[in-house]
Amino acid sequence: MEHSYFITEAFWVILTYGVKYTACGFAISTLMVLWGSFRKRLGWRIASIGAATVVLWFAMFIAVESGYRAWQSIPNPPDDAYSDTGGPFFILFLGWLPSLVILGTEHFLLRLFRRKPNSNEKDTALL
Repeated sequence: MEHSYFITEAFWVILTYGVKYTACGFAISTLMVLWGSFRKRLGWRIASIGAATVVLWFAMFIAVESGYRAWQSIPNPPDDAYSDTGGPFFILFLGWLPSLVILGTEHFLLRLFRRKPNSNEKDTALL
């Protein structure tokens, strides 16, 4: 990755070397958004998206930190492996933005495609 930008490099490191942390954070935050998306009260929905955003943000930061360390530990690492100041700095201070966009979109799609029963149908779940 010669002469790359630090943001794209950071996301490359996250998806290459830190994918297990990102996947774990994404799974936990998805469950949080899934739970919150079906709450009736707006406060619960907003709180669940906010908490899920923090979880994914933290997971991305851990992924980029451990990813750069893993990249630097390979035999004959490229010089870009040691340019680990811009990517983690971006994720630390602005990582909430991609997290919020991803989870907000997930919440919107869940709310959009949830099944709304017709007023003519009876609730037969208890029968």
